[in-house]
Amino acid sequence: MNATNVAQTVKGLLSSELMVEVPVGRMDADDSLRDVYGLDSLGFVELRVMCEENFGITISEDDFSPQHFATLGTVVSLVERLLKEQENTAQPAG
Repeated sequence: MNATNVAQTVKGLLSSELMVEVPVGRMDADDSLRDVYGLDSLGFVELRVMCEENFGITISEDDFSPQHFATLGTVVSLVERLLKEQENTAQPAG
């Protein structure tokens, strides 16, 4: 999955599942999940679970941090990194 698809999927989750009122077309990578989208602690947990389910990844306790869940862009970067790690692990050594 490429970066654009990851970002669009996360935006869709924020809009449809977490009821963020900012239209998907106006969401920006630098938008704060707390200040712009209004996520609270439960919203962060829900976003974590939805990312894990939608992308087939596991977000560790270390990765579930304010550093990785500060903005739309940091979440997208985290998901991309975990997808890449998963892809590298799944490939047979050659």
